[in-house]
Amino acid sequence: MRIHLRVICLWTMNSLPQVKSAVLTRNLSGGFHGLMNPFSLDPPRSLHPLSGRRLHSAQARRARFIITALFLSFVLALAAPAGDGAVQADTRGSSGHGGSGKVSGPVGASNAGGSSGTGASETTWVSPVPAMEIIEAFDPPDKPWLKGHRGIDVLAVDGEPLRAPTASSIRFRGSVAGTPTVSIETDSGHVVSFQPASTERKKGDEFAAGEEIGVVAEGTHCEKSCLHIGVWTAASNKDYIDPAQFFGHEQSILLPLKRKPAEEPAGGSDSTTSGAGAWGGHSNGRIPASAMCPLTTAPGHMLRCDAQKAFDRLSHAFEARFKVPISVTDSYRDYATQVILKKRKGRMAATPGTSNHGWALAVDLGGGINSFGSAQHQWMRANAPKFGWIHPGWARQTGSLPEPWHWEFRK
Repeated sequence: MRIHLRVICLWTMNSLPQVKSAVLTRNLSGGFHGLMNPFSLDPPRSLHPLSGRRLHSAQARRARFIITALFLSFVLALAAPAGDGAVQADTRGSSGHGGSGKVSGPVGASNAGGSSGTGASETTWVSPVPAMEIIEAFDPPDKPWLKGHRGIDVLAVDGEPLRAPTASSIRFRGSVAGTPTVSIETDSGHVVSFQPASTERKKGDEFAAGEEIGVVAEGTHCEKSCLHIGVWTAASNKDYIDPAQFFGHEQSILLPLKRKPAEEPAGGSDSTTSGAGAWGGHSNGRIPASAMCPLTTAPGHMLRCDAQKAFDRLSHAFEARFKVPISVTDSYRDYATQVILKKRKGRMAATPGTSNHGWALAVDLGGGINSFGSAQHQWMRANAPKFGWIHPGWARQTGSLPEPWHWEFRK
């Protein structure tokens, strides 16, 4: 439509001298009525006072056509949408504290490694506590002054190590409303707040993804011990964002205790079981970092080096299909972490020293893979074995311990 308007306008502008002449002639020849109503389409009835000649009928028709075209172009210009027809949308989502402020794109899972927007190169943040389990979801108020839950609560125990979700620095440490608080500012321009938490680090101290930055402190935010996480962009006025999307997490659905085996199922040799077990003379959960390799597609996570290489190749293939790398929520668990999880979850966690994660050959995944029947989960079932990664039979939907998020390396 805008192209047509330009054509009409250009044509009419080129014809303006003729319009001026025609209108002037029409006005002068029409007497008082012509002067007061220049858009009248009545044919001229008098002689031109200057030339003494009657206005030619073809010239009158041309003048009427040009005037009509000018009028139509003016009307169409008023009705044309701005920005070449592009719809101007509000890209800010619902907020937790100060109105809007949701990061575009999303979720999920791979919404957080780089800028505030999402992109295929961005990766999921490391969970601040291992095996992160959301017990209260993000529920912001409709208005900034109303009550709401401007973050997420995750299960945690006092004294549990607190890890950096991504490359960042200490922004604040101290007490907020009587609760020990630590907040960091990420290289991507986000502020992440933890309560209750404490740190010995100083303001401005920098650290990498997965590095220990403090501990979960004692607090009364939850009925049972937990860690509250809040996120907002540093440039905003505390427009809170749902933190879960940065960690590739949805709210966990726990398996009833009566169905939980006393121990994790052991590996085997068929296509649905992994070869997770001792290697290199190391003990479960006591593998030195020098014997493992960091995941390039999931900073802050480590696996045995052959498993790492295979997983990164798998993640690149996944990214080619879904535009984001695989969201890793947990990988290698050292013995101390296994002890913490046992304390936190009781029978729901493996006995320390027996977890398949303790061999650096297992991962927990998010971003859709952690939901049976999703496109991401189905893609993994079809393609992950090509890279040596499988979904164990016991973790499948019909298995003894359904865990769609748990995958293991079988080579």
